[in-house]
Amino acid sequence: SPAALWRGIGGVHVNCFQCIKMILTAGKVHVLLFVFFIPVSLSFSPDKAPMQVMVGNWTNFTLAAGKQESVNVSIPSRQLGLSGTQYQNTWLQDQDISQDGSLPNSSNLYSWRVVISLEGATSNDPILVVVKHGHAEKSFKMPYTRIKDRSKEAITVPVLSRSVDLCSIENITENSVLSVIFLSLSDVAVDVSLKVELSNSWLIRKENSSKEMETEGILSLSSPLVRRSLFSPYVVNNSESILISIESSPDSDCFCSLVSIQQPGCPYFDSVGSAVRFGIWQTMMNQTAIQIQSRDFPEGYLIVVVATESDDFCQLTKEINKCGNRTRNLEKRIKITETVNTHSKTTLTAVLVIIGIYLVLAIFSLSLSSILFRYDIDLFEDMKELMEKNKKPSITAGLPFTNPGPEIPEKDESSENKENGTRSIKLVNSRLKRQESYIFDKQNMPDSSAVKISRLKSTLHVSDLCEKFYIPERSKSVYQKSNLFMGNFLLISIFYSIAVLQLAFQSAEKQRSTGNNDICFYNSRCQKPFGPFLDFNHFFSNLGYIVFGIIFTGIVYFKQTRFEKCKEDNKEEFVESKHGIPHQYGIYYTMGGALAMEGLMSACYHVCPTSISFQFDTTFMYLLAILMYIKLYQNRHPDISTNSLQAYLILGVALILEAISIYYSSTVFWVIFCTLYIFSIMMLATNIYNLGAVRQDRWLILHVTRMLTSELKKVFNKMQGKSIPKIRPLLGFLAATCILNFVLCVYYAVQASSNSSGASNYLLVMFMANMFVYLGYYMIMKFSSGERPGYQTWIYAGCSALCALPAMYFFVNKEKSTRRSPAESRDINSPCVLLEYFDGHDVWHFLGGGAVFFSLMFIFTIDEDLKYKKRSEIVVF
Repeated sequence: SPAALWRGIGGVHVNCFQCIKMILTAGKVHVLLFVFFIPVSLSFSPDKAPMQVMVGNWTNFTLAAGKQESVNVSIPSRQLGLSGTQYQNTWLQDQDISQDGSLPNSSNLYSWRVVISLEGATSNDPILVVVKHGHAEKSFKMPYTRIKDRSKEAITVPVLSRSVDLCSIENITENSVLSVIFLSLSDVAVDVSLKVELSNSWLIRKENSSKEMETEGILSLSSPLVRRSLFSPYVVNNSESILISIESSPDSDCFCSLVSIQQPGCPYFDSVGSAVRFGIWQTMMNQTAIQIQSRDFPEGYLIVVVATESDDFCQLTKEINKCGNRTRNLEKRIKITETVNTHSKTTLTAVLVIIGIYLVLAIFSLSLSSILFRYDIDLFEDMKELMEKNKKPSITAGLPFTNPGPEIPEKDESSENKENGTRSIKLVNSRLKRQESYIFDKQNMPDSSAVKISRLKSTLHVSDLCEKFYIPERSKSVYQKSNLFMGNFLLISIFYSIAVLQLAFQSAEKQRSTGNNDICFYNSRCQKPFGPFLDFNHFFSNLGYIVFGIIFTGIVYFKQTRFEKCKEDNKEEFVESKHGIPHQYGIYYTMGGALAMEGLMSACYHVCPTSISFQFDTTFMYLLAILMYIKLYQNRHPDISTNSLQAYLILGVALILEAISIYYSSTVFWVIFCTLYIFSIMMLATNIYNLGAVRQDRWLILHVTRMLTSELKKVFNKMQGKSIPKIRPLLGFLAATCILNFVLCVYYAVQASSNSSGASNYLLVMFMANMFVYLGYYMIMKFSSGERPGYQTWIYAGCSALCALPAMYFFVNKEKSTRRSPAESRDINSPCVLLEYFDGHDVWHFLGGGAVFFSLMFIFTIDEDLKYKKRSEIVVF
């Protein structure tokens, strides 16, 4: 075994050294076993007496091939007294820092620092080094080699020098002697330079405030930086967490490093392989911060910063951050700052302040709604006349190109219709002379079995597109169809949430149990743990979405009950389904639920943010954009608006594409994505264009193409007749929608395929862009139709803008990014900006939730000015 071989090294033949070398070089794993399983009580028989040197002096010698050399290092007289003077200037001398006035044990004041430089050693011809003082011992191989992963690829440190601190167990006195043993496994002689120093830098601190300490040091490829901190037992209590910030100076060299927080006992671990096994660790490029719980380190802790063997360990994604080849011993000047991360009352204060603000907003919103949402029976237009007309059915109801007052249901062809067929055609033709179709002329009237001609008038009114509301049997199904949005939403939310919650908390627990802080992407400089949450502030700040979602749902319910009460109080005078936009509240309730679920899913994402869990943060934002679009369309097209199955199918397809993009964001994927996306937009435009006039079957596209051809032909004929053609605004809107989506899809495909990023943000932008384009079209047509939104609608629009603009500022200025590596993400971490507890992303949550809420209120009240107006006078666009 390696241990047996080592015990028999003294006096063995040179051929045995060759044997040892063959064993070590045949398998790299044996090198690690050989180094780490050396017995504590080694018995060496050197070829000659050990060299005697003094602390602080360089010693140079040549280590022959296959030979062993021992060096004993002694301490000059009065050297400890000089070092003690240095100790008197440390922060530990301040008796007020410790709660009981005690200082750490003097046996831990000093440590041995060993600096070794070689010339001639290689990874195939290494040198083994053992540093020993009493029972304290450290062994390592130079140059250092580590097995990278399961491929068993070896990574070798590209420098032949190393500096280590020996973790002292016994007191270091003037009689102490350090033994340094070199064993050559090389075929050639190796030049060795050795220097040993006494150091107490582990304990040197500068006190910046009552609960903030700072220290500095040099980190190089050959020398790890080790600092022992007593910040935990002497400064903070067990209920507080500690934030350790580590920054490199701007003029430092560029290389990947690793930070490991370890228990203060001996030995400590300053190699990459051991540091990740025995400490809480994370990667670092230029800056990093790591939060720990003081109760986990009751005796203090070690801060170990070590350079990794290569920059690949940091998994850098951006070319600008890649450092290049390591041709020399690179160095970083490191500053370490320790502060209290969360005081005992910080969390309680921040939580109570935010909850108080939300309570005030909830009370104010509900009180304002009780004032604004009222119905007065005397303000409904022509209510008495409609009551009289409602008792006398009109013969023109349901006929093409008519705009009836009180409509009656369309009847299927019967014997009565056959007898009066000629009379009906005469009514249609006489109406055609007064009401022109925007597509067909009288001469090329299509087959009524393929196209519903009554939907193709030049001017449609809401009464033309809510015929189902006038048939008791069908009106019930319309309301049920609207309510299905909320029912299906609840089912989707339950099943979706179960998987999300499990994955989020499992990932956070994995980071906690393994100590690998590269799993979750936090803003480490403003990360506030509380209970089971590693990042409670980002979890809690999503409360706004949930509160605003509940408030909006309450307002919708309040308005619905007010309308129902108005009908109940005026049974004899009220004629239902004749005024204003048809009352369908199912989508409104679903919008409120989606806003609340967005808060819950975003909170789950922030339990452990990763590139995979980011899709949870965007799912219900997609749904909100879809629902807002559908609701705006449903206002003027109640009979032909999409149902919940179609809406959730769109969401499902988007989520599938989003999930695939996380793993396969290649050019092939984006070609398929854009093809499907543009086809979907064309289908959407097709359905919006035909206004439900064409039967939904396999010939839909063919019939709509004929309709579009006929309309464009009419426009062209008018142009030839030198008259100014009147192009419908709807055509312009659909053309703009198709062009916009084509440009967006191609642009994002090029962007995403070049940097292999997922489709989450791009899909969100596409959905929101389409919603805002339709909202803009809706407002333009509303004004052109002579309609004017009420003042409360503009108040909500203004509040939405006031929240959205600063929210977008905080959203764009990110404190972390799951699209980068963990080390790169920490370079953009920033401190808290609100109540010493919330960062810019938390502010984005607060303001973003308010912006979405006020946007929903804007849409909810956008047609409030029409609630007393007859539907036969409300224009469809």
